[in-house]
Amino acid sequence: MNLIKSLHKFVIFSIPLFLMSGPFLPDLFMSLSCIFFLFLTFRERKYFYYKNIFFKIFIIWCLYCIIVSLTSSNILLSLESSLFHFRFGIFALSIWYALDEYKNFVKNIFIIFLISFLILIFDGFIQYLFGQNLLGYKYDGNRLSSLFGDELIMGSYLSRFLPVLFGLFFLLKIKNIYFVAPFFGLILLVDIIVFLSGERSAFFYVLLSTFTLVVLLKNYKLIRLLTIILSLISIYLITSYDNSIKKRMINTTVEQFNLIGETKEDISKINAFTPQHETIFYSAYLLFLQNPLTGIGPKNFREECKTLKNIDSFKNRFVSQNLDAGSLTFCSTHPHNTYLQLLTETGIIGFIPVFSLFLFITYKFLIHFINIFKLKYVLNDSLICFYTALFVSLWPLVPSGNFFNNWLNIIYFFPVGFVLYEHAKK
Repeated sequence: MNLIKSLHKFVIFSIPLFLMSGPFLPDLFMSLSCIFFLFLTFRERKYFYYKNIFFKIFIIWCLYCIIVSLTSSNILLSLESSLFHFRFGIFALSIWYALDEYKNFVKNIFIIFLISFLILIFDGFIQYLFGQNLLGYKYDGNRLSSLFGDELIMGSYLSRFLPVLFGLFFLLKIKNIYFVAPFFGLILLVDIIVFLSGERSAFFYVLLSTFTLVVLLKNYKLIRLLTIILSLISIYLITSYDNSIKKRMINTTVEQFNLIGETKEDISKINAFTPQHETIFYSAYLLFLQNPLTGIGPKNFREECKTLKNIDSFKNRFVSQNLDAGSLTFCSTHPHNTYLQLLTETGIIGFIPVFSLFLFITYKFLIHFINIFKLKYVLNDSLICFYTALFVSLWPLVPSGNFFNNWLNIIYFFPVGFVLYEHAKK
């Protein structure tokens, strides 16, 4: 039994580090953590972990996705995403179990996240300053990848786990100024390196999580506000002499969203998203209309979008913006927006539970915010941070990755285990 528990701890501790290596190892170790958790809880008869409302709804949702896959036009392709998706919910329970059972688990996982962040920050700045990182991956002047190589997701990793790092910091109740000062110095560097990564969605996540924490936290909110101000000043100075990153993060954004036009008519046609994303969103919308209730099946967008006809006229709205119509495509591996993907691939039925979770967290935040004026704090600081990690990932008005992607789902479900643990403590 002790050996199994040791292995269980080891595989969980390895996941934040292995997430930097690609999708295979973190998925393998996440699955192993689920197997160890199932063995331990059934051996110890701790069935209460499976009786919470989150897990029950999640399992029903997973079964629904499997049924949708079985009725789709590409059954085997769709089942690749839906058949074993339930393991991510078990992974969240596995985190909860580890928090209950293992002494110093919070401290150790916090140290591992610190090491991961430090490695990416150091290696990212090396890549930015010298043109390649420690492993020889080149910097093209637009996007930093650090250890992720061809996968341009360093900013996504840091921005999505940043609230988790804060949550662990609050769980440990660290007060020592000799640690607090360097910790927030690290956060300042995270802000800067995410911007330098060239991932605009990731930098938006940093700003969104910072705003949420500054508004809702009881402790350290002013220090976090100071660090984001200092990081924005640093970013301004960097973009003053680095035209490539300025072009990627500022100039291209302004052009793609059509925020500056030559005439009033041009300016009135501001794009809600980039033209590249809007064309994909449009094809997702058309596919949703074909089967709005149950969708076309998980992972099937990449195939079904090829069947759409007579939709090139949608590109005409971008002609006045001097864009190359040939660069705009209606097809991709996924719709690049969480809720459009859910509506398209799982229909309204599959969309409702996920969007309800976002609304639930928003409601919790609103109640907490209202009570702050009464000098009451409904949520503790650590729970706010873990909720924020989910809130950021579920934010609807931003392009996003594939909702059924294994790598992303590990990041999605990591804070869920801490949320369940915090609620169980109450």
